[in-house]
Amino acid sequence: MKKRHTNQKSESKPTGIEARIKDLTEINMPMVTTLYGRAGTGKTTIASSYPKPQLIIDIKDKGTESAKSKNLVKGDIKVIELENFEDMYDIYDYIKASKKYKSVVIDHLTSLQEYSNQYVKEQENKDQMSQRMFGMSSGYMKEIIQLYKDLADEGIDPVFIVQDRTTSGDGEGDEQLIPEVGPALMPSVATFLCAASRIIGNTYLYELPMKKVKPGVKVKPTIEFRWRLGPNPYYITKVTRVQESPCPAYIAVDLQGNIYDQLVAIVKGDYKEPTVGRMKKKKKRIRK
Repeated sequence: MKKRHTNQKSESKPTGIEARIKDLTEINMPMVTTLYGRAGTGKTTIASSYPKPQLIIDIKDKGTESAKSKNLVKGDIKVIELENFEDMYDIYDYIKASKKYKSVVIDHLTSLQEYSNQYVKEQENKDQMSQRMFGMSSGYMKEIIQLYKDLADEGIDPVFIVQDRTTSGDGEGDEQLIPEVGPALMPSVATFLCAASRIIGNTYLYELPMKKVKPGVKVKPTIEFRWRLGPNPYYITKVTRVQESPCPAYIAVDLQGNIYDQLVAIVKGDYKEPTVGRMKKKKKRIRK
């Protein structure tokens, strides 16, 4: 029996360079987050809202207590205290091999930089840091940031917590010409971290306007924890998201744990600006 010939051509799978080309609609960027701000402004609280199980690497911060909540289930958040700089490599290997965690929080990079400097001084058998040694420390810090950033390829959300810095320079001699507030790290390390992050936000406290009350009645000011995300001329912020999708100037830090959900909505372009209900004015009847 003769085979029938068809005009359909068999589709061959692309090879080489063509096999590496992907359609943009099929690419999902990893959620790499940098949180920076002063102590007590809600950085750890925001980080604790990320997917569970979660591992927090406590680097001389001792602030993990703020990650606790009434709804926290045993086993959701684990904590390991850093003993030395080389621990960061061992912890990374463990996280990647164990595949237990959905998010990893480094709390915080500013303290890790001190560990890095000490590590370099021990290697060089020196008591003081030189320009060359700062360069070595910078290299180690970038290596750690890159390693933990790459955990996103394993389906793990990395969160970098950093103290804030309002003055320029931290050992490298570089000076900022434009005043800005950003992560408290060596300039080259801060630049590397910001480039590696998809989300960069600044945490701060905001005093809400006092409501009018009866004379003689004392009202305590209400403090709101906020996470600054929208474009700002002075604070380093960044949210890589779908074009033309809205990004709020800030997110109010809600202790109920929906911070991460709001962030995902912003990134995917599903975020909707809250609407303020308008009071309907009553029309006055005009008597004839």
